Amino acid sequence: MPTPLSKTDRLLFTYGDIQVSPQQVVALNRRPPSLFKATFEMEGNGSSGYQVLTTGYCDYILENEGTYPREMNELEKLLVSLRSSPRSPSAFSLKGSTDTWSIKNDYYRVDYRISSGQVQVFNIQLITRLQRLRDAQETVALYKVSKREGIWTVQGKTTSVGTPIAAVNGQSNNLAKATWLMGNHLEVAFGKQVHEYTLFHNPSQGGPADTWESFRDKLGFTTPVTKQFAKTLEATQQTGNETSWVAHSQGGIIFSEGVRYLLNSGSSLPLNGLSLNGVFHPEKGSLLDKHSVALHGNANNNWRSSHLFDRAGIKVLAVRAHDYDFVHQVIGANTVNPRKIAGSLTYLSHVTNGSIAQSPHTTVQSMSEWQKNMKEGPGKGRSPLQQRVHQLSTGARKAAQFIDNYLP
Repeated sequence: MPTPLSKTDRLLFTYGDIQVSPQQVVALNRRPPSLFKATFEMEGNGSSGYQVLTTGYCDYILENEGTYPREMNELEKLLVSLRSSPRSPSAFSLKGSTDTWSIKNDYYRVDYRISSGQVQVFNIQLITRLQRLRDAQETVALYKVSKREGIWTVQGKTTSVGTPIAAVNGQSNNLAKATWLMGNHLEVAFGKQVHEYTLFHNPSQGGPADTWESFRDKLGFTTPVTKQFAKTLEATQQTGNETSWVAHSQGGIIFSEGVRYLLNSGSSLPLNGLSLNGVFHPEKGSLLDKHSVALHGNANNNWRSSHLFDRAGIKVLAVRAHDYDFVHQVIGANTVNPRKIAGSLTYLSHVTNGSIAQSPHTTVQSMSEWQKNMKEGPGKGRSPLQQRVHQLSTGARKAAQFIDNYLP
């Protein structure tokens, strides 16, 4: 994200669940604010009370929500209500910012600032229950994604991997988030010159359901999503084209379990054909040798997966994970280092409910970049416990003269 951020961008990144990339948020919010007027209002009405202004990002959300007429009507009613009573009993003040409020109904949440007789709306989002219902309607699919003016955009569904670079996303990613987030990870892995990729979209069924899905794959009970991904790996191998992947978070589990499934000739059971997870596979070392993968914040265990990848002929390009990434370090069981385990537990709240900039999991950041974001970036910052752990960790690192190493 570019720095310095505007006040509006900082508020949105701190409090909102954004539905586009941070880069697109900044671009949208460069547009001048709009004076809100509901579609059901007569010409000339709506001038009394506070002026309600919407940012470029909110205008984008309003335009998209227009395809849902019933919900849109409720959203407009909520925005109209801000003209007369922006500090109503149903609104609540957002911590850490002056005269910044949030209000919601049965459909939407709206975040806004009050200043000089104006209500400046900087965030509009579905309430969690409805967002999950919408996300649950998405299905497993391949998508062609390209970068236009720096923004990653879905071009449409595809039946095969037709690009030299591809990605599989982690849990709690709807298509909108997976599109820009995996684009971000691909730029880290392969450079800013990447302009297109194929996304194997692992849709979200909600946090608990996604976690249960990951748990089954980790135990070797291959899920339908992973079986479909295995078919994609197999079909792409048969084209003879080399494909470089990035697998993030749960995507690492899907990738490694998909490989194991194919090493067992399309079975979850290692005893299928006495393959023993590829130990005796007739194509050992070449089964999937047109594939390579970079693992980012992956939830699979690197030691176990490395043997599967070797047997399949897959080259591991890189493993990138933050020292305090709970998903990689604890769920993936990729460390026995007490500092990393303690740090991962301490900063778990920033993984599950933190801003993008302050999450040790969402994007790839060096420790120094992350420390700067924890101090200056948008987000809730450190809790008293995290402040104490940070002080102890900083002191210990200086005393021991640790050399930074971001790989396990």
